[in-house]
Amino acid sequence: MNNNPFDNYKGTSDNAVRNNLRELPMGWYKFLIWVALPVSAVVNILGAVPYFMGTSQTEEILAQFPVLSTIDLFYGILTLGMGALAVYTRVALAGYKINAPSLVVGLYAYGLVISLAYNIAVIAITESTYTQVDGIIMVMSIGVSAMINAAMVICNHIYFKKRKRLFNK
Repeated sequence: MNNNPFDNYKGTSDNAVRNNLRELPMGWYKFLIWVALPVSAVVNILGAVPYFMGTSQTEEILAQFPVLSTIDLFYGILTLGMGALAVYTRVALAGYKINAPSLVVGLYAYGLVISLAYNIAVIAITESTYTQVDGIIMVMSIGVSAMINAAMVICNHIYFKKRKRLFNK
C-alpha cells in the first residue's frame, strides 16, 4: 500500500495544487512520527508507573494527605491513556488519516489539561506544607509548562491546517 499523499493528485489538471503540496516542508511531520510521538508514548507509559505504585509522593506527604494516593492513581490512568493516544496518533499520522492533525492537537491539549488539573489539585491539597518561595517556584514551573503546551497546540494547529489536503485517507 502506498501512503504517499501526493499520489492522490496524479492526473489532476490542477498542477498548482500538486506542486504546492510538494513544496510544503514536512520536517516537523517526520519528527513527530519518528521521534516525538514514539518517545512521548514510552515516557508517558513508563511515567505512569510511579503513580500506580504510589511512589510519586513521599511517605510523609501521603500520610499527611491520603487523598493524594487517589489523585495519583487517577493521574496515572490519564497518563497511561496519553501514552496510548500518542501511539494511536503516530499510526494515524503515518497513514495520512483525515483525523490525524486533530489527534496531534488534541494530544497536546489533553496533556495540558491533565497536567494543569493534577498540579492544581496537588497544590490545593498540600498548600500548607510549602514555603512561599516553594509555592512561587511551583506556580512558575506549572505556568511555563502550560505556556509551552499551549504554544504546541497553536503551532501544530497552524502547521497541519496548511497541510490539511495531505491527510485524506
